[in-house]
Amino acid sequence: MKQKTIIVSSGTANIGKSMTLSRLGKQLVVAGATTSHTFPKKDYHAYLQYKGMKIGVQTYGDRQDLVKDGLNAFNAKSCDIIAIASKGYGATVKAIESFALANDYRVIWTSPYRVLDGSITATDIKDYSASHLKMMVDDIISSSL
Repeated sequence: MKQKTIIVSSGTANIGKSMTLSRLGKQLVVAGATTSHTFPKKDYHAYLQYKGMKIGVQTYGDRQDLVKDGLNAFNAKSCDIIAIASKGYGATVKAIESFALANDYRVIWTSPYRVLDGSITATDIKDYSASHLKMMVDDIISSSL
């Protein structure tokens, strides 16, 4: 792994940031990650061990205090990769950028895939989006990203 990384799923409210990150956590477990956390349908904060790396996943991020608390908790657990939700503007963005600079993390900004015409279900497109985040995690671990 080249550098500690924060993957941010960002955007406005109700576009599927939490849904995508929730599915990422589940896909990591299916791929062999271990965790003591269960993955409920609602928001969560979880630590995972995956391919020798510590990964933190937090699905909630619409408020600055939640983002800061999550990042600090993951840092205290020495997470190599953090996947977290955030609005795409304002205090949450500033909190992530400040934390990353202070703790030597790089930040990769993403946004959940959306299909507005209903031709693909929200569940299917969020699973697909999460599968791409999982590929990103794998590439970060292998140092190809």
